[in-house]
Amino acid sequence: MSLNRQGEKGIDWTDWSWNPITGCLHNCWYCYAYKLFTRFGRSFEPTFHPERMDELKKLKKPAKVFVCSVADLFATWTPEEWRDPVLDEISKPEYDHLTFQLLTKNPENIRLQARSNIWVGCTVTNQKEMPMIRDLVENYQGFKFVSFEPILGPIDIKPYHWLDSIGWVIIGKLTGSGKIKLDLNWVNKLIYDCRIAGIPIFLKDNLNWHIKSKNYPIST
Repeated sequence: MSLNRQGEKGIDWTDWSWNPITGCLHNCWYCYAYKLFTRFGRSFEPTFHPERMDELKKLKKPAKVFVCSVADLFATWTPEEWRDPVLDEISKPEYDHLTFQLLTKNPENIRLQARSNIWVGCTVTNQKEMPMIRDLVENYQGFKFVSFEPILGPIDIKPYHWLDSIGWVIIGKLTGSGKIKLDLNWVNKLIYDCRIAGIPIFLKDNLNWHIKSKNYPIST
């Protein structure tokens, strides 16, 4: 079964993760999913699991579901014959009580009709990756968010007008490695700029921040 409860003891900004597709070829050196799969001797090659497609039927109450938390649904190596069934499934009216959260590092490949209960975000770790937000805004007309996790350097969001279209921001630090030490100024600046822009902020527990901020969009 790939439907796993999250929350405070897992991915703290969602309630469940659902992985009908697993594995990724981005080769991000900081990837928690790759480390997890390797630890348990599992292949991290992209794989489709059609037997998992019916698992959402078990969720009868409203909940947030992180779709493909250990894969990238819009990556170039994810075949349409895998992607389309997943997108069709989460678009079914019978799941209108669920809020689906999707994250990608390839927002330029998003091909998805907007639905109010499907949130699409991109993962930005440094200033160089900021143009991904522009691609997200241009390619998805529904609710959009950005995950600055792990934040690996200073990020200035102020010059970018397309941030007006972002409805939520997650901020978290690098864990499991001492390669890059968190600079508290990076977080402070993002918090300040997001508040000026009126964007709700969710600060991950791994920041150990002095102020708790686990805000969600008003619609949730």
